[in-house]
Amino acid sequence: MLTHISPPQTHCIDPHDEAYWAQVRAQFMLERGHAYLNNASLGMPPKPVQDAVAQGFSRLSENPTSAKKEFAAYIEGELRPVLAQFLGADTEEIALARNATEGMYHMVNGLDLKAGDRVVITSQEHPGAMRPWAVRVERDDIELKTVDVPSPLISEDDIVERIAGAIDERTKVLFFCHVTRGGYLYPVKKLCTLARERGIITAVDGAQAVGMLDVDLHDIGCDLYANSLHKWFLGPSGTGFLYVRRALLPVFKTLYHPTEETRDDALRYEISGTYDLPVRAALGAALDFLNRIGIHNIEPRLRMLSDYLKQALMKVPRLRLLTSLSHDISSPGSTIYEMEGLDSTSWPGPIMQEDKIHIDDHNKDGHKAMRISTHYYNTIDEIDRCVVSLRKMVERAGR
Repeated sequence: MLTHISPPQTHCIDPHDEAYWAQVRAQFMLERGHAYLNNASLGMPPKPVQDAVAQGFSRLSENPTSAKKEFAAYIEGELRPVLAQFLGADTEEIALARNATEGMYHMVNGLDLKAGDRVVITSQEHPGAMRPWAVRVERDDIELKTVDVPSPLISEDDIVERIAGAIDERTKVLFFCHVTRGGYLYPVKKLCTLARERGIITAVDGAQAVGMLDVDLHDIGCDLYANSLHKWFLGPSGTGFLYVRRALLPVFKTLYHPTEETRDDALRYEISGTYDLPVRAALGAALDFLNRIGIHNIEPRLRMLSDYLKQALMKVPRLRLLTSLSHDISSPGSTIYEMEGLDSTSWPGPIMQEDKIHIDDHNKDGHKAMRISTHYYNTIDEIDRCVVSLRKMVERAGR
């Protein structure tokens, strides 16, 4: 029921070794005939994670008193320390949460900001991240300065220069995505260095990064980082974390504990009360599954699949690829494109439904586009099926 988390395996796996990746794919329970290419919305947990959740709730029903103690001991004694190590952080810096949005509400409300203080953000932030900032603006009269970042992206240097030009003496916080909803990869470490040199706190929306990239939070150098572990990490739905850099802990406020009771670690930012213990504990099964593959093998597999997808998309008539071919400014997993005569606001299309292809819209950043997000369990055959469906959509739209 409670999974012992294996250490990361170290040998390299060929991203083209379809026999190996077929064994991995066999651990996913997707309905027969479907191609799931929408991992950026919600990850597809493998069978060990599904089993851990089910068995955990069974245990909780059979003996609630013992189960609560077992779950708590496992989460604090194994899961949190090993997850922190995986993330390149200290155990005391990781608060578990339901998702990145919950973590970002903690970010926004924990920061000591007053009227007139400025927070620099970019034009490509997720709506779920902007809502807590809008509440803080309304409540405390802080200011948001939005930096326009073009889509498609131009370069890493262009992003850094645009953000640097927006920072002034009133800027207290720099907030940005590690990977945007549209699959653009920001130069996160360069931006954190820029902010640190100017005495500015960095708060990062990492919802689309952990589980596809090897994320080392100490190396990145950010102050705050939030993630949804039910996306690329493939944890159960409703799991995530908030990272708070140790040096920030004494001054980063909590909503849940009075000052005299405040802990000296990030657990102070976790919502008090009963929560779904079996779901949280099943993160151990998700991390064990990932470690058995090795995070260092996942990005090359994702890059291989997305590069293949991009080349195929560029051969589809009336389709404009928005995601860069450069790995420096593109996510390994998400690819966005526009199709002449097709509007993502009317999504999903009947052809994709008929063909059992799962992708998503990207009605943002001036586009009425669509997004395909490929993970390591996807196959070349599924990509080919998706492209065939897109060709049928173009043909039908042209009639």
